[in-house]
Amino acid sequence: MRVEDALRKIALLRRVSADKGALAAERETAHRLQKVLMERYAIKAQEVPEGPPTTPFRLHWDYWQELLDEFDLKLRHFGGRGSAEVGSNMIAYIRLATNQWWIDEKTPSGWQTTVRDNGLDSLRAYLKEHAPRTYSFSTADRRNR
Repeated sequence: MRVEDALRKIALLRRVSADKGALAAERETAHRLQKVLMERYAIKAQEVPEGPPTTPFRLHWDYWQELLDEFDLKLRHFGGRGSAEVGSNMIAYIRLATNQWWIDEKTPSGWQTTVRDNGLDSLRAYLKEHAPRTYSFSTADRRNR
């Protein structure tokens, strides 16, 4: 292996992170491999080039629809943006390309963004706390399949 190869591998190992789905053991292993390569090839941290900007793992609308189905919310989407009404005074917006979502709430002065976050799990946690509780035999039957 050449120094250029080691630099490339170190840059790739730096991309291993929790927000990309890596487990704690995987992150620790990546960190140790970086250290070993840097020691073996006498590479300083400043010498490692920054990798190209990464885009987050891109989900498909089916994942978001399945999540919203858990709360009996209807997803409407066009292109890379979608929305779902959460009760009569809240709307959840989703930007597919960045896995970002935010909540707009109706206030006396108009609509105001109250929460912003990324990913399915954070939206699920938010909806568990704030979504209206709806239950019917049809939803119970659908969930038991």
